[in-house]
Amino acid sequence: MGKLFKRIFPLSFVLFIFMLTACSINKPKNNPLPEKMPSDFSFVLNYGVNAKNQLDTKKETYTLDTAIKPTVITNFKLSDDEINDIYTSMRSIDIFNYPDNFYPDNNLMQMPFYTYSIKIIANGKVKNIYWKDENVSESKDAVQLRDLFKKIHRIVAEKEEYKKMPPAQAYD
Repeated sequence: MGKLFKRIFPLSFVLFIFMLTACSINKPKNNPLPEKMPSDFSFVLNYGVNAKNQLDTKKETYTLDTAIKPTVITNFKLSDDEINDIYTSMRSIDIFNYPDNFYPDNNLMQMPFYTYSIKIIANGKVKNIYWKDENVSESKDAVQLRDLFKKIHRIVAEKEEYKKMPPAQAYD
């Protein structure tokens, strides 16, 4: 029994380590956003040049930066389908795992550039992300985040409340 144990134990140990490693490699990342949208889900997105445009889904307001004139604030409610669509997009890019200050690498710079700031509340957790998109990064994370923000802006721009707002003025 002693010789058999000495032969089987090392082989069993190696097999155990192999299985443990294989299981951890294939284990999916834990996404803090559950599949079903939590009832407390909301977000505040600031975007544009100097991030002066703001969509606040909790207060149901939209603030438009008109450049020269004072900003304009209006009541603004997204539909349940729009909120669900945005939530699904946030979940699919695993937005809670982005760094709070997002600075993707790239050597190309642009002026002017958009600045984004988003505060997301879901399941009692708060996530903040700040990004000055001045370097036009084409990294996967940058493209996904930029696409999410563009999607939200498209949803906003299609709403009647937005279309009724005054156009932004150019600086002289």
